[in-house]
Amino acid sequence: MYLLKKTFLPLVLASLALTLSACSGVKPSLTAERPRDEAFRMVLKKEMSSLNVPIEASSDELGKALNQTIRKELYKGSTKTRGLTADIVRNGPIVVSAADNYLYFTLPITMSLSYGMFETPAIPLKLKFKANARITPDWKLNTDIYYLGLSDLLAEDIGIGPLSIKPRSIVEGITQPLQKVLSDLISKKINDMFPLKTRIAKVWNAAQKPVLLDRDYNAWLNLTPREVMLYPLYAQNNRVKLSVGINSFAELVVGPEPAAQRPVPLPNLKLVNTIDKNFRIAINADLFYKDILKIASPLLLNKEFNSDGKTIVIKDLDLYGNGDKFVVKLETKGSLDGVFYLTGKPRFDPQTNIFSVEDVDFDMQTQSLLLQSADWFLHGTIKSMIQEKLNMDLTQRLEQSREMARKAIAQVQLADHVLLKGNIKTLKFSDVLVQKDKISIQVYTEGESAVFFQ
Repeated sequence: MYLLKKTFLPLVLASLALTLSACSGVKPSLTAERPRDEAFRMVLKKEMSSLNVPIEASSDELGKALNQTIRKELYKGSTKTRGLTADIVRNGPIVVSAADNYLYFTLPITMSLSYGMFETPAIPLKLKFKANARITPDWKLNTDIYYLGLSDLLAEDIGIGPLSIKPRSIVEGITQPLQKVLSDLISKKINDMFPLKTRIAKVWNAAQKPVLLDRDYNAWLNLTPREVMLYPLYAQNNRVKLSVGINSFAELVVGPEPAAQRPVPLPNLKLVNTIDKNFRIAINADLFYKDILKIASPLLLNKEFNSDGKTIVIKDLDLYGNGDKFVVKLETKGSLDGVFYLTGKPRFDPQTNIFSVEDVDFDMQTQSLLLQSADWFLHGTIKSMIQEKLNMDLTQRLEQSREMARKAIAQVQLADHVLLKGNIKTLKFSDVLVQKDKISIQVYTEGESAVFFQ
């Protein structure tokens, strides 16, 4: 009971004092409690970006490489007919085409058949195969070869000594070892032409280091790669393509060189059916409260605000962040002397590039205090005036950043003989983050990128 009286008595006396001072015409002087500190969200949202690494070759280039690789002697050995052997020799250049996500091979050969002391003249033929290439999660590229038949007509029967044989069945009986030889050779050559892991590792490692984009602005491209994705092999219109995407976070940083990240090893390859080829660069606009105050203070300090025949003047003004809101601290003189707190929420309009504040209102502690003796102040114009004067147009700042990103990303040297080329199409809003001393606004430029090997 004693404790209750001890707590309650000062509140009664304070309320009585306020009432008496109001009745007697004495100007009230109030000091509101500072709003309770709240935790901040620590980081801005991040938009994933894709570094597109195209690797491609024409079917002519692939054919040229195969012709340099595949030997002349293709097969010499037994057939399904007992005592009969075949000698198959390449007889001209291999012709390669690409369509319907397959590689097609036409292999000119000559076939000689031997049975004891008897031998046929060399028979010219063209064997037709098709192959599909697939990449395994461990970065290996394999090809599966399928025999399609002959492109030539053969006599139904050929006599060789005492035998009468069907050459077509002989050819088809020895295609299995031929397919194995071709499959191994083609797989090796495609892996040589598309050194997938070596190339991607070079880009992956380079992407983990800040890249200086513009020395005059001291602008850096800061990439944080996360995963590597591969789209199935594309073979159409006599071109063979591999689409590799390195998913990463990309940020434009103006100022000192960002700290180098701890190196992350190349991850396992992730096979996907589609790849988002959009390249997004985050651009952060930091609005420090001290800079906002420089603009707002001349518009608010020492200005008279009238309400219900009473007048107050703002003598001091301060801003700081608290949780997901910012706090405005006011010191007033005039009909009401005191220190009061208002809160508001930041808002960015990507259509107008205007940073503004919304829902400006007195903090709960201040409201409770004012209700007792100066409720006229709660309903005055001070809230709307503060809300209006804190607005800022960021068009020039964001356009400057967008133009900087556009010029810088046009051609970036990621590493020796590795170029990143990109274009910027749009500028989009991403996030707003309240911090203790500033508000960070994040937008990102969106376009497409490609990594080229010189």
